[in-house]
Amino acid sequence: MAGDKETYEIALNPDQMAFVESTREKYNLPDEGKVMRIIMDYLITNPEVHDTVFSEPRCLRCG
Repeated sequence: MAGDKETYEIALNPDQMAFVESTREKYNLPDEGKVMRIIMDYLITNPEVHDTVFSEPRCLRCG
């Protein structure tokens, strides 16, 4: 485990949690937190994708 880490509680929908869990299993990652850290590190190091990720409205459950 490189670097200090803090624990946060986040609310995820069942389909989001299923994605995190399946990604952890597929890539043999130690835990769901590692999946989220990889996603965050990707976003931090790739600012050119921020508009695509955060500006487009998305709601998989809004109907």
